[in-house]
Amino acid sequence: MRKTALSLGSALVLCLAGAMPALADSSLPQPHGGPDVLGTGGTAGGGAGGTAFTGSNISLALVALAILVIAGASLLALRRLRAIGE
Repeated sequence: MRKTALSLGSALVLCLAGAMPALADSSLPQPHGGPDVLGTGGTAGGGAGGTAFTGSNISLALVALAILVIAGASLLALRRLRAIGE
């Protein structure tokens, strides 16, 4: 049970660490008076083209964390297989 809780906790930390770059640039929408109405040839505000921020800047620490979690899960699986074989 302890190993399962440790694995789930590690997976949760990895998911949160992966989501942090995307959450860092998020903000709540500003309230406005009503719906955007487009005239002839008009565009809604805010969209100037380009690429949306997706949190693609992955730090070296995040890559190291992912490698450590994968290595730990692999070692747990190998230990369990080894215990079954004995």
